[in-house]
Amino acid sequence: MHKMEQNEVLEYFDFLQSLADAAAKITLSHFRQKVHVENKNSQTHKLDPVTIADQKAEEVIRELILKKYPEHTIIGEEFDTIDGNPNYRWFVDPIDGTKSFISGVPLWGTLIGLEVNNVPELGIIDIPCMNERYLGSHALKKAIRIKDGVSEDVMTSNEKELKNVKFGYTTDEMFDDERSRKVLDKVNGSVGLTRTGGDCFFYTLLSSGYLDLIIENNLKPFDIVPIVPIIIGAGGSISNWDGESVYTDGNIIASCNESVHAQILEVINSVWV
Repeated sequence: MHKMEQNEVLEYFDFLQSLADAAAKITLSHFRQKVHVENKNSQTHKLDPVTIADQKAEEVIRELILKKYPEHTIIGEEFDTIDGNPNYRWFVDPIDGTKSFISGVPLWGTLIGLEVNNVPELGIIDIPCMNERYLGSHALKKAIRIKDGVSEDVMTSNEKELKNVKFGYTTDEMFDDERSRKVLDKVNGSVGLTRTGGDCFFYTLLSSGYLDLIIENNLKPFDIVPIVPIIIGAGGSISNWDGESVYTDGNIIASCNESVHAQILEVINSVWV
């Protein structure tokens, strides 16, 4: 099995940054502007929004990937999958946090990840409004933050006690059945502090040691795959709610270390409907 070497990872890091740069030009030009919002939710009145910024940003990311890696597969939020080599699959969420985007909240970001032989190998979380981005490599076990052009390694916290854990998630709406609501309540009762509303920005806070735990539900693979190499690269743990390295069933636990992760899995396993 091919393992990525440092020079190969750095080449991909440069390419991921060029993708994020191209997307940010589009997304920032529409942020806090009058932008038409379409609702992808046809079942209820609740918004599942998409804007021209989402679509145009994903279009440019896809074009650039296809130009450089025409044989690769691309899986994105806004358009149909481009089937190519199944051993190289790109996952693209052009605006993670469109609800924040249309509400003027600046914590939305662009997620791009590359899965190689079914392993999330490389990822970027770009937060354009913060002029801040995080990149991670699964192979090198490395994660970096680039802020105002300055790069530095990041690491998760070494917190071990649940009573001191700082916990974050995006919205209560993610926990939409009885068991997941009970899980959320029990975790909230176990940790020291809870914050909400962070979208992908919270994963950057976890990878740099400010938050200790994120639990979310009802996610898509393009919400998860890009963040996995960053969390692992920073020394954290990430899995589904069963403790497996599977990122297709929508639920996720990202923790600062194996100790907190194991304790949270115990909490989740103790919850029955």
